[in-house]
Amino acid sequence: MVNRGPSGACVTCKKRRVKCDEARPHCGPCQRLSLQCGGYKTKFANLKFKDETNKVCARVARRQGSADTDRSQDRDHDDGHSKRQGKSHSRNLVLTRPLTQPDTAVPFYIQLYVSPGREMQSARGFFEMLIPIFNSQAQDSALTLAVSAVASGIQSLWRHSSFQSLSSPAEAYHTRAVKSLRRTLQDRNEWGKPATMLAVLALQWYENIAAVYGLRSATRIHHNGAVSLLPFIASKYTDGDDKASEYVRRFILHAEVSSALRQERPLQGTVYSWITGKRSIATADNPSAALDAIGASVAELQARYMQLSQCQTQTQSPLSLSASQDARDWIAEANHIDAQLVAWAENVPDHWRPVKLFSGVDIDASIPTYQSVCEIYPSCQIGAIWNLYRVQRLLLARIIITSLSTISDSSTPTFWGLTMGGEGWVLSDEFAEQLHTLQSLVDEICHCVPFYLGNRTRTLGITDFADETILLPSCQTQPAAKVHRSPTPTPAGHSRTPSPSNNEQLKRSLIAQGPWHLMSPLSRLLTFFSEEHGPLPTSLLRPGQHEWIRGQFLRVLGLLRILPGKSLDTSVEDLAQAVRKGAIFMSGP
Repeated sequence: MVNRGPSGACVTCKKRRVKCDEARPHCGPCQRLSLQCGGYKTKFANLKFKDETNKVCARVARRQGSADTDRSQDRDHDDGHSKRQGKSHSRNLVLTRPLTQPDTAVPFYIQLYVSPGREMQSARGFFEMLIPIFNSQAQDSALTLAVSAVASGIQSLWRHSSFQSLSSPAEAYHTRAVKSLRRTLQDRNEWGKPATMLAVLALQWYENIAAVYGLRSATRIHHNGAVSLLPFIASKYTDGDDKASEYVRRFILHAEVSSALRQERPLQGTVYSWITGKRSIATADNPSAALDAIGASVAELQARYMQLSQCQTQTQSPLSLSASQDARDWIAEANHIDAQLVAWAENVPDHWRPVKLFSGVDIDASIPTYQSVCEIYPSCQIGAIWNLYRVQRLLLARIIITSLSTISDSSTPTFWGLTMGGEGWVLSDEFAEQLHTLQSLVDEICHCVPFYLGNRTRTLGITDFADETILLPSCQTQPAAKVHRSPTPTPAGHSRTPSPSNNEQLKRSLIAQGPWHLMSPLSRLLTFFSEEHGPLPTSLLRPGQHEWIRGQFLRVLGLLRILPGKSLDTSVEDLAQAVRKGAIFMSGP
């Protein structure tokens, strides 16, 4: 839980240095003098987090009449602090401050995008820290205005309006937020504060969404600004006690790793020193941060490999032993990092592991699936972390496969894994192993499509949240005998049977966030496997799989209303590239 401390006078009365009656939403002195009441600012400097998961669980269990069962399960699993935190509980924080006007956009955004499905083990630092810090800010602060811009823009999409137009409330908030942030940054003491960092990140989030819907490249001005402020967090908070600053910093590092993987470039020096230094983001209690630390190694290896490949392409020379590393060195290094990713997957909390369901048996046959398989997750966030893990392994598999295709000598020439033997061209064992890994990873991404989309085919709209015809596999109670833990990665665990309240919350978050979480991995696959654009041929996929992925990607764009007016004149692969350019600084794969 969050302890924000006692509240005081409103912001306006504090500035005027007069007594405030602390009436809400607007105090008496401000109303009497016709002044704009600035709201109530909460002290945030001593924000502390206290694990009260067990108390919350017990309270909910008593209300449901099943306290004894839940306490027994807690005793079975409660053998340490990390496992106590491992239980999946969303951080349902709520707004405690008054809004300046009857504003439905911010509560809409908080309830559907910020609060549900969040837990500290999967925390990256933006959404998890946003509400308590937002509650502490004045109405005209940069963070308040930036969040209002994002919230108004997203709500406009659900109302089938334009996300960004000169006359929209979102753009008006955005303009005011930029001006407020400029004023804030004139004070050097504000540079390292979490509220300042979150304001910068929220403005980058706004730019990302606008770029995706404009099918254009996102500007990186706010992302670079957040990275440049990292040293000031370090100098301001050196004792390690400020958890909010730690998590905000973690999100900046995550965004830099994600964008470096997308752009095939090395990490910025400031970020790389934070990830590899003595205050590494990798922690035992946060698998998401540990994955980002490994992802930094993937990004660095990929950047070096792509630089060498581009040099070879420009000189039209094959890979030679005179290069910084020969093909076998690339393969060895890629395998070393891949082993770290496999170890990461083996050590995630058991409740994170996907549950496998089968079409027509466990879920309604009307839900589109690949190979009749669906894998479900405790939340959108955890599913996205798994897809980031898969994409990182795919990037390593690409390096290994392309390196294998270049290895040749006079006795055993090779071409895309085919080795010349006594009976002609045969598939080498090393290539066959990598091909199996690659196809399995792509299969797993395809299997998460029904989890995120269910049977949805219509463009998103406000009525979706009350539409009982929308079916989502994870929101149906499954008999224990019909639930199967995904065999990769192992081990097997207890089946999940979601409660009705959790079902409703998960359904709302999937309706709101599902297509967004799926857009990135599907666009990644389409830009990864392409006869014209991609580094790997589509022939490495299973028969018909590339067409299925294309269809699901178009389905996502249709749900989100991203398809351009003349979509027939634009290839699916070009659309995927445009989407990735817009989302290049967003969180995820």
